[in-house]
Amino acid sequence: MAEPFTSGCQQEADARFTLQRPRQRKAGGGRKGVLASSQQKLLFILYYLKTYPTFDVLAATFGLPRSKACEHAHHLAKALERTLRTLNVLPARAIDSLAQMQAVFADVPMLLLDATERPHHRPQATVDQKADYSGKKKTDA
Repeated sequence: MAEPFTSGCQQEADARFTLQRPRQRKAGGGRKGVLASSQQKLLFILYYLKTYPTFDVLAATFGLPRSKACEHAHHLAKALERTLRTLNVLPARAIDSLAQMQAVFADVPMLLLDATERPHHRPQATVDQKADYSGKKKTDA
């Protein structure tokens, strides 16, 4: 996994510097980072995705400043996604119906789902609030 991830990191860096802003130095120039090898970068992003620590904890674990831990997490997640897409092992993210889920997991005897709750922000406009209302506190009187 380290070799394809190396090329994924390089492609992501090339895309980032050509699209967002030009390089200030030649590739390989400048200060050397704490995460020098591809193996260290891969360990960093896999550790982050497995445990989801705060950036303070992540920075302390890998000897980075907190802001760099955040930057590395975002850039290396894109590189990992690019690598998995290149290897054709990127997991499916959107299953639209129960029938599609049953087709995808037909050979799996037991399926356990783990989900993370995400906050739903209440709209400020009264019209939008009424559209999102579940009817939970309506009385049938």
